Amino acid sequence: MTYNRYAAVYDGSGQIRFAILTAIYLEEVLQRHPVSGRRVLDIACGTGTLLAILAERGWEVSGLDASAAMLAQAAAKLAAVPTRVELWQGDMRDLAGLLPANAFDLVTCTYDSLNYLIGSNDLAACLRGVARVLTAGGLFFADMNTRHFLAYDWGECTFSEQPAYIQVERTFFDPSSDVSTMWLTGFIGNDHEGYERFDELHIERAYPSELVAAFIEAAGLQIEGCYDGFTFQPPTTTTQRLCWVARKPLCQSC
Repeated sequence: MTYNRYAAVYDGSGQIRFAILTAIYLEEVLQRHPVSGRRVLDIACGTGTLLAILAERGWEVSGLDASAAMLAQAAAKLAAVPTRVELWQGDMRDLAGLLPANAFDLVTCTYDSLNYLIGSNDLAACLRGVARVLTAGGLFFADMNTRHFLAYDWGECTFSEQPAYIQVERTFFDPSSDVSTMWLTGFIGNDHEGYERFDELHIERAYPSELVAAFIEAAGLQIEGCYDGFTFQPPTTTTQRLCWVARKPLCQSC
């Protein structure tokens, strides 16, 4: 299962750095696109790093993830935060039926988690769920890998080594479907006692920005920004990551 055995070594493999960078950028985003409340839901929250940082900033934090193992890591990390914490296990495609309506002032979905929704109907369903759980005037912030990144910038084979953990990634991009498949192999252990191997399959689809925008608007959200990742510049043909900012109108007719 994806993000099962990987959960225990996820942060240590270096992935935690992305959540920290996202938290810095999100603070800047909220200065440009403010919200009035302090209730946040992080979809595909993983090990909870972003939620932990937001909790330290005074947010009431909630997280949803499909992986029980990742949620266990998040629960341990969030055990000592000073604000209210709620964690749910579930599929982001079923968001509308899992969580209460009009419950969150901010909904985030980062680290290209939306790219894991391979079917257009799945992406549209997730975005409809986002619109449902947001309060009127609430904000949605998400990032997605671009086709350029998946096709040209994500290396075909990478290798990394940390204390007690080795990781190998092999990636193939199918231009006919705009789908990237990554085989992740991890080895947990050491040279004296040996290593435990695990294998995971990670599949992402690149969506045209026009299609994503159409789905966001069809869900009932108003797009306030589409930025070249971690900047406030417009995207270019070589942009690696798009950051979307959209708001739920204060009234249905707005």
